Amino acid sequence: MNGVYKLRNTIKHYEWGSAAYIPELLGIENGAGRPYAEMWMGTHPGGQSFAVSDAGEEPLSRVSGELPFLFKLLAAEKPLSIQAHPDKAQAEAGYADENARRIPLDAPERSYKDPNHKPEIICALTPFHALCGFRPPDGIKRRLSLFSCPAIKKLLRPLEADADNAVESGALKMFLNALFELSADEQAEILEHATKNIGNMRNEHPQYACELELTARLAALFPGDASALSPLYLNVIALAAGEAIFVPAGVLHAYIHGAGAELMAASDNVIRGGLTAKHIDRAGLFGIVKFASFLPAVYRLQDAAFYEYAAPSGGFSLYRIKNLGGETGFPVKSASILVCMKGAVRFRFKDGGVLTVRRGESVFISKAALGAFLLSGDFEAYAASQPASGVTCAPRQC
Repeated sequence: MNGVYKLRNTIKHYEWGSAAYIPELLGIENGAGRPYAEMWMGTHPGGQSFAVSDAGEEPLSRVSGELPFLFKLLAAEKPLSIQAHPDKAQAEAGYADENARRIPLDAPERSYKDPNHKPEIICALTPFHALCGFRPPDGIKRRLSLFSCPAIKKLLRPLEADADNAVESGALKMFLNALFELSADEQAEILEHATKNIGNMRNEHPQYACELELTARLAALFPGDASALSPLYLNVIALAAGEAIFVPAGVLHAYIHGAGAELMAASDNVIRGGLTAKHIDRAGLFGIVKFASFLPAVYRLQDAAFYEYAAPSGGFSLYRIKNLGGETGFPVKSASILVCMKGAVRFRFKDGGVLTVRRGESVFISKAALGAFLLSGDFEAYAASQPASGVTCAPRQC
């Protein structure tokens, strides 16, 4: 209708998903408790949206062309895997290599589903917890030194100040390699020590209570996987609703719990490193990870009718739009996907047409439609599009 199309989107039922958040948002009965992990909005072939009109529906790409971004609603009841995403050159090389080796796109061992990079923004819709970016080597050492079991020494050795690899990148790379090389018995020893002693360690070192408690939780969820120590070597990030972080290519991260609006380049390339039963590509991970400490800045939401979460790189921006009932223009200046999260958005077109987008519904707004309608209603919505401006961020971690 008038260049604005309601969307029918693809749902991903990954096992870590919430059985409640997305079904409740969409008004879907889910008596069986099936996990609803992600709702994809865009033209990526792994989960294309469909544009709905009076004539029926058709793939969104026929209306929009190939969009350079992929917009998702994500709801994590359980932690996602520790992972990193490639930059553009790495994605092109990895995709070509796996094609040359004739690995099917849907094969469990396939890491590269397309030749695109995957920087991303995650904006919390509920309280949201994530792991993101290496801590500095001395910070990792302080936390791991709380463990007194013999096997932990293999992880501490690369972090020693007098080691040959005192340069940060070398220390972090050798540390992660040592973690991967732990035997099953050594991993069991460390995790058993954690299970028995984290309570005492937390009481004795309350400044580390946040990461120790999360380590204990991950050890229970992923028995035998030393990646449960990840809160001790990655930053623990706690986001309030409306706050966000940007995750560049090559940064090791994992989303732990909560619902969020996630916007990324149009890619599904994931190279995993732990906390998962899925394929772990150690060599591939070491080939793309940036071995440097990194603390993501937090976008602190301002109480404004329009707020832009602009990606430092990636060619996309996420926007939050609020309205209290009055009529206003659409503030985004390029083709967009909009999803209504609260209330209802009323589109009034210059030709007299009206379209109402209710909570949980989404629309594609074509470039041709810009300026041809006004919005009204008491609502909160998020939109994905090309960037319009910059934004100032301030870091915060647990």
